[in-house]
Amino acid sequence: MAAPSSISSLRVVALLAAPLLWAMLAVTVSAAQLATWASLAPSVEPYDDPFAEMPFEQIDTLRIIARADMAAAAGQLDEAMVEAAKQARRRAKEAGLNVEALFAQRALIIQRREKAALGVTTTHLDKTVVMDGYALPLRAEEGRVVEFLLVPWVGACVHTPPPPANQIVHIDYPQGFEAVSLFTPIRLEGRLTHRPAEYDLFLVDGTRRVATSYAMEQAAIGGTPGEVVAAASASADLSWFAATQAWITDIFTTAMRNLEQGRSAGTIGLALLIAFAYGAIHTLGPGHGKAVVISYFAGAGGSLRRGLVMGTRIAAMHVLSAVVVVFLLDFAVRQATGAAPSDYRLIRLGSYALIVAIGAVMLWRALAAVRAQRAAEDHAHHHHLHHHDAHAGCTACAAANAGSKVGGWIAAAVGVVPCTGALIVMLFGLANDLVVPAVMMVVAISAGMALAMSAIGVAAILGRNWTEARVAVTPERRIRFEAGARIAGAACVLVIGATLFVVTFVQTPAAESRLQAAVAPPLRTAAQEGTP
Repeated sequence: MAAPSSISSLRVVALLAAPLLWAMLAVTVSAAQLATWASLAPSVEPYDDPFAEMPFEQIDTLRIIARADMAAAAGQLDEAMVEAAKQARRRAKEAGLNVEALFAQRALIIQRREKAALGVTTTHLDKTVVMDGYALPLRAEEGRVVEFLLVPWVGACVHTPPPPANQIVHIDYPQGFEAVSLFTPIRLEGRLTHRPAEYDLFLVDGTRRVATSYAMEQAAIGGTPGEVVAAASASADLSWFAATQAWITDIFTTAMRNLEQGRSAGTIGLALLIAFAYGAIHTLGPGHGKAVVISYFAGAGGSLRRGLVMGTRIAAMHVLSAVVVVFLLDFAVRQATGAAPSDYRLIRLGSYALIVAIGAVMLWRALAAVRAQRAAEDHAHHHHLHHHDAHAGCTACAAANAGSKVGGWIAAAVGVVPCTGALIVMLFGLANDLVVPAVMMVVAISAGMALAMSAIGVAAILGRNWTEARVAVTPERRIRFEAGARIAGAACVLVIGATLFVVTFVQTPAAESRLQAAVAPPLRTAAQEGTP
């Protein structure tokens, strides 16, 4: 009779324990919650933005008043600022603007923006979560990524400005993983923590300081990621051109990785073709001295051959500078300090200073040619023996010969700043013992750049010739057109070089921080965004 009693007791225990077991199982299953990017950003109360549709003149008026108020608070107010602020307040009153109310609203907007950019939510803090996103490597060891940032869209921090700090998660991954495509999302599981920090992201041609609000501990990669959607407060703003460059960069990196794993002729051929296309398309993006080349040829003119030669020279200088920078500067600095050169700033400053010097020489020669032409005309009028065209021809020949020498210096100044893509290839090749294939790919990149830059130079020459044919219908007007074009072109080269030099010189790593621009924007920057 004891046996049935024991069985009944076991059944009772089992029935009582079953709910507990199911509860424990449910807790285990639900321990790893799916954390969306939107859930990481705190909800911000809506606010009115009176500056969104405000005319620039009114925003500028408010900026003058704000500067005077800040100067007064710092004890640096002078009479000129007092008068300017007085006039600005008069204009604001005439426009019906309540200055104090607008400034109070601006403070509220900045506070809400700061919360949207830096604030965190407690929904997932100190809990095990699953997150989907794109890996942005920070550090690698033996070819495996051991530290990275998880970001919500392709190209974040590289092809677009960084997302808000609460839309970036920092991960230490000691076991390392092989880098995946920029366009391939990954799924991570780990413990989400609040750990505000800043990290230096090496971009090969510079560094960017990236702020983060979250970190993930005990992270593990695994599972199939779903759709990755950033919070509404964050926007990728990835233009079609930037997206195309990101796509090409991804293919480019994949080709280099394939080159590392198998050095077949087909793989090398594909890599060279991709490098050529990259060079051509990348040149059409910002930088690479296109404005300098266009200004030079629009002013100096020349044959189509000069346009082709200029593009080839610039491409050759890009190859040389990429190889020299990587093998000498980058290698030496990394061996000595373990860090990357800071933005290759000295090279850029030197290049822009050379462009300024070239522009000054071009302007001086253009003015000298005008003076010589006038002297020749006065001489001809005085003696009535010489024809104007003869003097004009001599002056033009002298200017053309001088321009040809200046063109070589222009090519050197523009090409001395190494192309980002070429640097990526050289660094990858140096790190993976693929120096020869890397140099081959850099040559292919430069060939694509030569094609694009030559086309730009030829287009500038054709445009100048077309304008000259319709404006300079007589010898006298042709002479005046050539003189004016040379002076204008030289002045543009000088101004472009000086602007680039000043901007690069005053720019600091802190100026790259999106955090400062988003949270506490100065009035001029905020005016561009719609808030003073």
